[in-house]
Amino acid sequence: MKPKLILCLALALSGGLFGCSANAQNSAKHDQWQPFQIIPPITNANPSIRLPLLVHVPTKLKIERASDTLSVEIDKSSLEATNLMVGTNMMTGVENKIYVYREGESRPAIGGYGLGGIDFNLGTSIWHITADRVPINPMSKQKYVVEMDLTVFETDIPPQHMWSPPSKNYKVLWQRTLKQIVE
Repeated sequence: MKPKLILCLALALSGGLFGCSANAQNSAKHDQWQPFQIIPPITNANPSIRLPLLVHVPTKLKIERASDTLSVEIDKSSLEATNLMVGTNMMTGVENKIYVYREGESRPAIGGYGLGGIDFNLGTSIWHITADRVPINPMSKQKYVVEMDLTVFETDIPPQHMWSPPSKNYKVLWQRTLKQIVE
């Protein structure tokens, strides 16, 4: 690259950064700017008035093993219908916890964690055998267990950044553990 072009790019970028920095500082002083606003509980949520809600819940996991990774997700072809009773204007969500361990050993105390919607579109959890300390030897034929604890819940706390749904109106509506042994 030409030195003049590099200098122009550096000046343009630094000028833009200084401008953004000044604006952020300026708004922080005058508007008490907060990076993520905490959304309060839903005022008209009423857990005592229950309404039926048809939900398609999973019965099976989809697991793929590569030489150094393990991917785990909900098998979308395994969904079955169930009816839940949900409070009026309450938010619903799914909490999932994933555990991976050798067959014959006890389940670890801590696993992977996530939150999602009741469509069970929780994405794919990719475990790196070395970095995530998955206790699987990629060269052996050792069987291992993958478990996913699923909990459908209701709450009066709306989804938000760093969502923590438990509240005085938090209630578990449905639970299931999906467990598969994989070679």
